[in-house]
Amino acid sequence: MKITRIKTAESKSAEILGKAIQDHCLYFFRSPVILTLGGQEKVYPEGTALLYEGGVSRYFRGANSRELKYDLVQFRPSSADKLYIGGLDFPLNKPVDVADEYTLATTIKNFSFHLKSAGKRRSELCELYMRLIFIALEEACNGLYVEISDIPRLNELREIRSEIYENPAIQLSVDMLCKRLGVGKTYFHKIYFAAFGITFRQDVIKSRISHACQLLEETKLSVSLVAEKCGYENESYFMKQFRQHMNCTPSQYRNKIY
Repeated sequence: MKITRIKTAESKSAEILGKAIQDHCLYFFRSPVILTLGGQEKVYPEGTALLYEGGVSRYFRGANSRELKYDLVQFRPSSADKLYIGGLDFPLNKPVDVADEYTLATTIKNFSFHLKSAGKRRSELCELYMRLIFIALEEACNGLYVEISDIPRLNELREIRSEIYENPAIQLSVDMLCKRLGVGKTYFHKIYFAAFGITFRQDVIKSRISHACQLLEETKLSVSLVAEKCGYENESYFMKQFRQHMNCTPSQYRNKIY
């Protein structure tokens, strides 16, 4: 399987009407979307996923003239991949209501992050992440999602994590969040790790480095401006953390991409 494109938290006002490409495209819509299927238009809520096969025309646009937000995984499956997908219990070219939006969104985001630093095991990483995504879609079709009810303040923790990833430059201190939730520091760290399997500090760094990679790929901003837009007041510290996570400097990463 070859991953040709991954986009997370993409925002577009333009319509996609009648475009078909060779690759399969998995869209996970993060805002209401109008889909045209079988010649009929229908509004679907945020949290809708749709896997288009290669060669199938795509027709969709944001609902109520709003900007459309979505995640995208574009890939080129092998014959074996197509057999695997065909054996799963979820439809192609049809919308799927994902009850647990957060799980799928997090999987795609983690995939995007790890793919940027993947080395010789890139193909293995792609296959594992895509299988996680396919299984998540199959479970959504079969109503197998179960809410994690034993983690306290889960919805509030999810809101905090969304803030971190949607605005990586935001300065959220543990003291500030503990005051907001009305809990102590030790308890906050405990429930955050229980909910997401990662510490709060590690999550903040991960969101910033991921955003930095996106800016280095898609803009010509200087490294200092990239650091600033990712919430770093000290460029040297940004360079240090970037190298630790990506095994190269920001400039080397940009040169490698291009």
